[in-house]
Amino acid sequence: MDFNDTTYQKSERIATITYNRPEKMNAWTPRMFEELRQALEDADNDLNVGAIILTGAGRAYCSGADMGGLNRMAQAADQPASAPESAQLEADGMGRFAFMLSLKKPIIAAINGPAVGMGFANALYCDIRIAAERARMGLIFPRRGLAIEFGSSWLLPRIVGLGNAVDLALTGRLIDAQEALRMGLVSRVVADSELMAAARALAADLATQCSPLGISYVKRFVYQHLYTDLATALRDEGESAGVMLRSQDFKEGVKAFLEKRPPKFSGK
Repeated sequence: MDFNDTTYQKSERIATITYNRPEKMNAWTPRMFEELRQALEDADNDLNVGAIILTGAGRAYCSGADMGGLNRMAQAADQPASAPESAQLEADGMGRFAFMLSLKKPIIAAINGPAVGMGFANALYCDIRIAAERARMGLIFPRRGLAIEFGSSWLLPRIVGLGNAVDLALTGRLIDAQEALRMGLVSRVVADSELMAAARALAADLATQCSPLGISYVKRFVYQHLYTDLATALRDEGESAGVMLRSQDFKEGVKAFLEKRPPKFSGK
């Protein structure tokens, strides 16, 4: 696939995916989703990639769904879709970002500006979020005659707590980067001009200083264990510890520490 609505670059073990419709504040299109999925799956399967960054071109991360598409949907509201069409819309729309939680590589959202509606939901599915000072973010759905979408009702309370999640969902208001930091929605806020350098430094640290095998287990368990109990988590972690203790990454991690040098993890 050619990349038209995004750009996709790989350098120094970091894959960077940039939403690239700056004239539309990176408003979301179906094409953008297809390109995002292909790029993420390619990066996840590339042994030379250790971490992934998502960001936006220009002054926005993603301003939400393209208003042209929303307008067409609003005009067609009086013409109900057939049952198969409705099911396809639900499958293609509401669950479009859920696959990101199953990927092995860490995903960093570098929120460089407005992250609204669908753009906000997309950022929720990233593992780590950092924001530029100018960033603004929010669900906004009730302010467009909608409710809450893309699994945000499940994911947002787990990130910011129930009270903050209900506040953001009911009001649809936009919050600035500092309020997002106080809520725990983002892990850090940096100057606008320093965002990508900070994101790349974080990605480089993950890609070069952490075991790919260890990271894959961390991601899998953190998300899977949202559904389970403590006993299941203890069992799974015990089983993975047995694998990790026999892995080349564990041997390399100990050896690198004793030799006071950076590790050279293989992911095996």
